[in-house]
Amino acid sequence: MLIAKDEFVGLGDVAHFVSGGESPSLVSHQDAVARFFADKALGEVSRARMEATYDACKEKAARLFAVSPDEISFLAHSSDGINMVAHGLNWEPGDNVVVADVEFPSDILPWLRLRDQGVEVRVVRHEQWQIGLDALAEQIDERTRLVAMSQVSYFTGQRHDMKALAEAVRAKNEKTLLLVDATHAAGVVPVEAYHADVVVSSCYKWLLATHGVGIVYLNRERMAFLQPPFLGWHSCERTPDWEQPTMYRLKEDGGRFEPGNPTFIALYVLNNALERILAIGIPNIAAHVADLSQQVWQGLADCGLEMMSPADPQQRAGNVCF
Repeated sequence: MLIAKDEFVGLGDVAHFVSGGESPSLVSHQDAVARFFADKALGEVSRARMEATYDACKEKAARLFAVSPDEISFLAHSSDGINMVAHGLNWEPGDNVVVADVEFPSDILPWLRLRDQGVEVRVVRHEQWQIGLDALAEQIDERTRLVAMSQVSYFTGQRHDMKALAEAVRAKNEKTLLLVDATHAAGVVPVEAYHADVVVSSCYKWLLATHGVGIVYLNRERMAFLQPPFLGWHSCERTPDWEQPTMYRLKEDGGRFEPGNPTFIALYVLNNALERILAIGIPNIAAHVADLSQQVWQGLADCGLEMMSPADPQQRAGNVCF
């Protein structure tokens, strides 16, 4: 056991099987929320404390994703990050996007809307509930602008190797962008975000945090051209005419994609959760989850149920689907 059950709210004698939907809350989150309100009560001084928590949380998120803090943005949820890319690219009629048929709706719907601009959405069909990299590569051609995939499928539990996924995409078209939804991987297994161009993750599942904040990584080298679809005071550097601006200068880091104040209270909770997760270590968590999920997988299989999740624990994370 990596975290004692009494460190979670309301578990008691409960066996919690739905962290892929909503994880239980850490008792220590109550202290994190109390710190937020105590800081907020300080008036103008509060902003410095809030921003210090913002910076600390961004540093931890970067460690989790094995990237630089200046490549991290905090948006309201993973859907915001996906839509930011969908609206930020300069699409042309005849372009195409490749998705899989076992993706969560939010990983598909933003691309379907691009059909109005003449963009084709190509769907990779699963074979016995699995998405093969060869089948994915077959859908990629010279007009494929982006491939959108989950590192771990919410629907089947299949886990993709981020490096292998990126190599399969770029072997067909080195200009094709790779967007990965790591919502069901982050906090459970390693997320080597630097292999992709964009990685998004919600935080209220395996990251033990709450709604209202999502982590977005943008590859600094390959995504430098992406313009934020929305602007606000938080996304720009202060200029000489800041009080009545007649010009703007975007921030150089991921803050350019955050038009307004982040949801600070959610960041206090996320910062606390990431501190706990990183202290335990993702390799330790991954090994523990692999052991538990194997017990669940085998138990369900022994009951005669059809298993959608792969039999190989290395091809799964925490989701066991049947």
